[in-house]
Amino acid sequence: MAQCNGCLKDNTKGFCSSCETILFNRSKVSPQLKFNWEDISKRIDGQPMGFSISGVQRKGFIGKPRGIELIPKMDVDEKSQYIIKPMLSRFNLSDQSPANEHVTMQIAKQLFGIKIAECAFMNFANGTPAYITKRFDYDENGKKLNQEDFVSVLKAAHKYISKTYQNVGEWLSPLNRIDFLRILIFNFLTGNGDVHLKNISLLETADGDMMLSPSYDLMNTKIHVTDNLLALNLFEEFEQTSLPLGKKYNYKNVDFFEFGKRLNIRVPIITRIIDLFNKKENEILAMVDKSFLSADAKKLYKINVVENYKLFRQNTPDKS
Repeated sequence: MAQCNGCLKDNTKGFCSSCETILFNRSKVSPQLKFNWEDISKRIDGQPMGFSISGVQRKGFIGKPRGIELIPKMDVDEKSQYIIKPMLSRFNLSDQSPANEHVTMQIAKQLFGIKIAECAFMNFANGTPAYITKRFDYDENGKKLNQEDFVSVLKAAHKYISKTYQNVGEWLSPLNRIDFLRILIFNFLTGNGDVHLKNISLLETADGDMMLSPSYDLMNTKIHVTDNLLALNLFEEFEQTSLPLGKKYNYKNVDFFEFGKRLNIRVPIITRIIDLFNKKENEILAMVDKSFLSADAKKLYKINVVENYKLFRQNTPDKS
């Protein structure tokens, strides 16, 4: 059964009309690109590139001139409309990373209402998989918006270990604190161990305020590498990141409940958030099944989700 390369809608070849609007301003774009990763990498050879999962996830920049297909940008400083990522260069199931990131982002958006950087699963001209995401740091008139990650906001010495998620949450507005709690629970349940300070950002609004940006770089890192359940400690007293690699601190829903209370989120709101996640396990598994992941990757992804849900449900939070 064909799935939309954007939202995974059934019985859709390429992109559905909704995704054509969201991603490409109503243009009909083929999920089969006309260039390869090498056409991008050779243009930016020797220039800084982006990295995330364990420091090795490459990214490039592409654009879409009016009326034609996506094309590589000549220079990283040239205005681009999309970020593109090839498959990982190493690690387990490395060729599955584009499909992994794509389905994880779609789960966040569709099942939990988390605002994301709009994205799609595509293929390079040689058939290898690619992940693209639409840039959100430009306004409708093409003006660059200010974006600042939390390494900068918190003046952290390192994107890992130097700060906690509580440090991040305390900086946010009350509304953003609710969003942040949902994002953390989501990443825990879907196996993302790479939500470090550079993967959490503030974005300038039209009014000039700095608010939590759309989520990006969401993926189940556990199917590729062995890492901790979360990239940072929830609280300073939870020394997860000082443990040997792969040793797990077993976060439970009581920990996230306590996290919400420390951020002064009202108890009924925390309860509704936790209840929502508790109801969505089967829907997560169903979306993984309809994704572009291979059979082996789907199996590992689902095993990890089931294991994390078991941890999450071990305790009932004190709602006092």
